[in-house]
Amino acid sequence: MIKDIDQFIEQVTADFNPKQHKVVGGRFGLKNGKKITLQEIGDDLGITRERVRQIEEQCLNKLAPRVKEGAAELINGVVAHLVKMGGVRLDSNFINDVKQIYFAGSKAKYLDQKLRFVFLTAKNPFYSREDDYSNAYWYADDAAKKKFVEFIKQMTQFFETSDRKDLIDNKTYLAQCRDVASIHLLSIPKNFGTNVFGDIGLREWPEIDPKAIRDKAYLVLRKYGKPFHFIDIAKHIIKYGIDNKPAHIQTVHNELIKDDRFVLVGRGIYGLRENGYEPGTVREVIARILKKKGALHSQEVVRLVNEQRILKENTILLGLQNRRYFKRLDDGRYHVKEV
Repeated sequence: MIKDIDQFIEQVTADFNPKQHKVVGGRFGLKNGKKITLQEIGDDLGITRERVRQIEEQCLNKLAPRVKEGAAELINGVVAHLVKMGGVRLDSNFINDVKQIYFAGSKAKYLDQKLRFVFLTAKNPFYSREDDYSNAYWYADDAAKKKFVEFIKQMTQFFETSDRKDLIDNKTYLAQCRDVASIHLLSIPKNFGTNVFGDIGLREWPEIDPKAIRDKAYLVLRKYGKPFHFIDIAKHIIKYGIDNKPAHIQTVHNELIKDDRFVLVGRGIYGLRENGYEPGTVREVIARILKKKGALHSQEVVRLVNEQRILKENTILLGLQNRRYFKRLDDGRYHVKEV
């Protein structure tokens, strides 16, 4: 097992000349943690980009058998771990796993890059580079990769055809995943995302990757679970990490007014329509309640109205005294006046 990764890299590159060291170190980010392009290395060395590529290829051909032999125990161990985790793992998760299992006490600088150097030069486990559709990931073999691709197709279809609110609120997607490792697979394709509250869904959904202020406000109210003043909504957009810059309070208020997902339930206080709040004046709310429940005593009206609004008792009672719309019966109950 590799005890000192810096010493190991020095050993497998011991016969490299300065130019080869420059190319390998630059391409894998071994010296400062930053990978640099063929062109940048060529400009530094005064050679063409193609010549740098040739040197890199020659070095990799030399390194492959050396690293496979010298790091065999480590490679076998990480591949076994990869298989245990489902055969496929997001690049950052995989590298973190390796560091925790095999290099917990290492003081090596740029350890992430050096571990990638070992596995990439040995070509084991296999590596899939980041592209427009997927983040970089490692896989044990072609069978594992094929199984992963099929799983992602199935999950994408499941998310696209299921009720979005149910998926997020009840995490119904968990039933489609074999185990915890399967859930982590959803972090690889770029069409999936996770919001600041840990909800998983399609990145195109505003609940997962909110871009407009109104969507960020919606996410706050959804997670808070009850009505909120628009000033506090603006503050919580930052508090929850939904945005890195302060949301303009008036902009938030304007967006809440224009979007019918939000219902004004008090002075500057908004709730979500999906949580049972309905739009309308105090009189309209009282009328809806009385039509639905029948004649009620005033205190019962106050209680039911305050399930829909955040108002002072006197405000509700004053609305109930409107003789044009409501009538007080002999037993003290109120009902909607027939027009």
